[in-house]
Amino acid sequence: MRIGVNAAGLAGDRPADTGNISTALLKELCRLHPEHQFIFFVDGPGVSLSEFTDNVQLVEVPLKGRKALQLYWWREWQLPAAIKKQQLDLYLGIDGQLPLRSKVPARLLVTDTGFLHGVTGMSKDLQRYLRRNTVKYIQAAQKVLVVSPVVQEDLLTYAPAVAEKLVLLPPGMDSSYRPVEWEEREQIKKAFSDGAEYFVAVGSMHPRNNILPLLKAFSALKRRLRSNMKLILAGAPTNAGAEIIENMATYKFRNDVIWLKDADQETLSRIVAGAYTLVYTSRFEGLALPIYAALRSEVPVVAIEGAAARVAGAEGVLYSDPDSLDDLAEKMSVLYKDEVLRSRMLERGRQVALPGSWTEAASLILK
Repeated sequence: MRIGVNAAGLAGDRPADTGNISTALLKELCRLHPEHQFIFFVDGPGVSLSEFTDNVQLVEVPLKGRKALQLYWWREWQLPAAIKKQQLDLYLGIDGQLPLRSKVPARLLVTDTGFLHGVTGMSKDLQRYLRRNTVKYIQAAQKVLVVSPVVQEDLLTYAPAVAEKLVLLPPGMDSSYRPVEWEEREQIKKAFSDGAEYFVAVGSMHPRNNILPLLKAFSALKRRLRSNMKLILAGAPTNAGAEIIENMATYKFRNDVIWLKDADQETLSRIVAGAYTLVYTSRFEGLALPIYAALRSEVPVVAIEGAAARVAGAEGVLYSDPDSLDDLAEKMSVLYKDEVLRSRMLERGRQVALPGSWTEAASLILK
């Protein structure tokens, strides 16, 4: 079979920002199916095939600009023309969208339903567009693939007819996440926080990740504890997060905040493993991968209450009230002060079922 994929989004797929979900799934899919040829459509430079198997080729479909009309023209005219030219047997909408003018059988992967919840930092026009069109993508798809029960429930509420074609893929996790011994943890702290204990938050500088509320909670904690505790933020800048970056420049405790803009997988795994606590602040993600990473690394977690956080952390996470910065600061403080509670949360975390690799998920995509 000749299988096409809109792989343009892989250029922005990074461990801290997206969890590399699309890249991980595609790498495993191509590896599992050497008998098929995969055509990766890209809209410009930036996507590398260095980690992919030999049955993958890039086809560039140049994008003329980033305005809404130009993006629409690319998806509904340029991409279908390229699909037809490549004589595909199947198309994978790994980006949550499909070229509706294409007649090639298609499967759709949906990893994010934040547009159904009015997620902060996404324009109202884009949210309206996705609410209006995702149901069309679902209708056009042979199968709809999700990697989270949270996304599954959202889609069943949004488009009940999806039930007959919905496939829940088991999520995976990078094998580099692991617990570390005391000596290695001390080395990690020396490398990233001048030897001080630190909280870590993983995610791009985007309003949906509630970075400003986290900084305010960290301020309250610093005033309360008067400690040398640090905060590491691992995530790339975004256009929507300009206000966050501006605030960080004048933030009172900016010398205690370390921002890692482009951590690779090895660095991210070390940072998580060396943390005193991971703080998870996003409420409307489909899959809370940082929580899984922390629990695999035997690092306790404080999370703002949310559906994805509950699915990932179950009873192994300390949850805070999403409407109370004081509660988030209190939960962070109490884990810092109360070693008995911290030990109890670590033990609870060890009882949480964690994902394996992405291999099983990838094996279900073409079935």
